[in-house]
Parts: sequence; C-alpha cells; structure tokens
Amino acid sequence: MNTFKWLVRRELWEARTVWVAPAICVAIIVLCALIAAFGTGTVSFDGLGPEDLAKLQTKMTPEHLDGIASMALAAIGAPFMILVMFTQFFYAIDSLYGERRERGILFWKSLPVSDAQTVLAKLFIAAILMPLAAAAAAFVTQVLVFIIASIKLGPLEILHGHLWTPSLWGGSIVLSGYLLVAGALWYLPVLGWCLLVSAWAPRSPVMYATLPPMGIALAEFIVFRTHYFWNVCIERLKLFGLLAHALGGRAINHVVIDDDHMEIPRSLFETIQAGQFFGSPAVWLGVVVGAGFVAGAIWMRRNRDETA
Repeated sequence: MNTFKWLVRRELWEARTVWVAPAICVAIIVLCALIAAFGTGTVSFDGLGPEDLAKLQTKMTPEHLDGIASMALAAIGAPFMILVMFTQFFYAIDSLYGERRERGILFWKSLPVSDAQTVLAKLFIAAILMPLAAAAAAFVTQVLVFIIASIKLGPLEILHGHLWTPSLWGGSIVLSGYLLVAGALWYLPVLGWCLLVSAWAPRSPVMYATLPPMGIALAEFIVFRTHYFWNVCIERLKLFGLLAHALGGRAINHVVIDDDHMEIPRSLFETIQAGQFFGSPAVWLGVVVGAGFVAGAIWMRRNRDETA
C-alpha cells in the first residue's frame, strides 16, 4: 500500500495537468463572471436582465427557483466535465508510452515495484483523481460565481436567498459524487484501451489508439452495412452517453423565460437513476472489457523488451 501511494505521488509530481488544467478553468470562468457582472454592467438569464427578472418574482414558485439555481450549478460544472474527458485521454495515452520514449522505464523496472502497481497507479490518476480534482475545482467555481451573482442580483431578494439553500448545495454535491463513480465505471474501457496502447505502441500512440476502432467500424459497414460498433464507441466516448445512462436520459431540453411565463425543468438532482445505471448490462460489460484492457497493459509492460 505504501508503494502504491508513493507511485500515485510520483504521478502527481509529474502530471501537473491534474491540477493545472482545472485551475486554469476556474480562473477563466470566474474572470468571465466578474467581467459580465461588473465590467459590462449587465447580467442576463436567457436574454433577460435583472430588471426583467425582477418583474417575474411574483410568478416564481419554489420549483422555478430550484430549477434556476440547479441549472446554474450544472452550467458551471459542465466545462469541467468536458475538460476532464480530454485530460484523462491524453494522460492515459501518453503515461506508459512516455516513460518508454524517455527510457525512464529502465530505471523504474530496476526498482522493487511491480508492473501491476505502476499501471494501476496511472489508472487511479486518470479514473479517480483527475475527475475528483475537476469536481473540487467546479465546486470552488460554483461558490465564487454564486457570490458574484448574489452581489449583482441583490434586488432579487427571493432568488438571492434561494441561491444558498442547504438542499441545493447538498443535492449538487451528491450528484457530483454519483457522477464521479458513474464516470469511473463508464469510461473504464476507454482508459483501459488507452493504457494498453500506451504500453504497446512503438510510436504515435494516438494513431494506434484510433485506427483499430475505425478499421473495425469500416469493416462492419462494408460487410454488414451497419454502424453498431461505431455507435457503441461514440456513445462510450461522449459526455452525453454517460449522462444518458447515469441520469436516465432525462436532460434539459428547453428553457422558456419571457415576460409572461416561465418553463423551467425540474432539479437535475431528481434525474439521478442510480438503480438503472448500476443495473445496466452495458455498464458492467464495459467494466469487464476495461479490466481486460488494463490486464493487457500490465502484461505488455511486464513482457515488452525495452532494451531492444
């Protein structure tokens, strides 16, 4: 266990993307919020400014306020979810290849550290710590942006007070934790495949990671005139594939706010479909496939001759 912790710390020292990328995202979003609030002098929601929203206060129900605040939290957290998908992919695809390219693997193989621990430490960084760092950064950003919004939207007393209800933030934290677990399971085959290619590819691991799936998809289309394999790959890669399974496919389709009425979806917290997600054969089939890829990466690292 101490060896594994040391390996994780080593990865954190070398892979600064774990915290640098979320920190940059925090700075950009908060800066944009400050400029929108105090630089231009206007803040709008669906095209309406504070004065327009003030006229709607008499028509706002608690459900409307829940919807506005929940959508705001989700909108702030969305860029971090997209960001972590890219950082996970590029970290995993380069993690094992990079140490071979720089010949550092010869040093690490001379230490009493197993190949399994090395690969699992890199998987832990990509599947757990990167999303966790992004979630923490998203939470900090949500707090800062809501503070800015509270100052700017002071005249909207009913909305101002509702931004800080314990149920809103508690629900957001629970949703974030649920998506962390769901994302680790959903993207395991992608990360496992990246680690396997990274351990094997003689050069350009990105090319070796993308060409085989594309070749299989092309062969399926030529022979069967179907796109099943390609659709499965795309669904597993894109963010909406995760959200559709983890949240039961219930997403925000449209928001209508004008001078006469408001149509706001229910709280995003209520869309959690944990039973459906954890009971889905597609999820656990992906876990099995991902575990096979990770095992293959361990075997490849152990048996590949790096001195040749």
